[in-house]
Amino acid sequence: MFGDSPLSLLTQPYIAAVLGVSLGVGLLFVSRASFRGMTAEDPTRGLLVAGISMILRLFFSVFVLWVYRAVASDGFLYFALAFMAGFLVTYTVELVRFAGLHRYARPNPGAGIGGR
Repeated sequence: MFGDSPLSLLTQPYIAAVLGVSLGVGLLFVSRASFRGMTAEDPTRGLLVAGISMILRLFFSVFVLWVYRAVASDGFLYFALAFMAGFLVTYTVELVRFAGLHRYARPNPGAGIGGR
């Protein structure tokens, strides 16, 4: 069903997608951890750590995509799309949460001018 080797599992669409989403979400947690070092006492060091971490995550992402393409090219599209979606969807949720956009209520359409 899955072929001759365990690496052939990586060509299966569901396995590639689950692995991609998992790595994408994992990158978000690494991103969050890198920004925890930013403090008011030493903002320069925190920004340096966050910047270096961002560059390393970019290289890691490119490397993972390159390796997956070389090892399991049939499942690469599923993996790459899920990897991207896993990071971007969770990152968007985090941005909305930290911006506080989910706290704002929609104005009452029947309330008149100014929503009162």
